[in-house]
Amino acid sequence: MTQPAKREKEILNLIAEGLTNNRIAGNLFISPLTVDSHRKNLLTKLNVNNTVSLIRVAIENRLI
Repeated sequence: MTQPAKREKEILNLIAEGLTNNRIAGNLFISPLTVDSHRKNLLTKLNVNNTVSLIRVAIENRLI
């Protein structure tokens, strides 16, 4: 498992809080497409296929 970058961890925390891509984008002043790219990178790095698994693995590995 590759460790997420600083921005990816920031987005991971916001995903865990239940925010949508659009809300995350607004909070971080970035494009929703950028948020989606970070989310896809996180899925790949943590070797999971969906958001629920992403959060589960992040908790298990103490990333959030």
